[in-house]
Amino acid sequence: MTDKEFFSIKEVADSLQLKPYILRYWEKEFAILKPKRNRIGRRYYSRKDIDVVRMIKTVLYDQGYTIAGAKKKLLSVTEGPEQLSLPLRNGTKILREIREELKKIRAFIK
Repeated sequence: MTDKEFFSIKEVADSLQLKPYILRYWEKEFAILKPKRNRIGRRYYSRKDIDVVRMIKTVLYDQGYTIAGAKKKLLSVTEGPEQLSLPLRNGTKILREIREELKKIRAFIK
């Protein structure tokens, strides 16, 4: 992939050797896959979205899970400590901890 920030569904499908309709189906089935859309409604995938697609592909194709099994597997990954680059479930707690650390650093610098 290039240094672009967002990629079209065709670019993602071609790079991962998938059909665009599979990506659209996975978007409906997996809540963690949410590509951005422009005003017209075209999907644009970020690098995080592409990582999610790779993970879904691995779980379904390489590990042989069903859609239901893959949902459970990915849910456990997104809620566990090994969250990788997936969206955080309990992000507010982590954000509070980061905010407190930043306040300590700011106080130290002043």
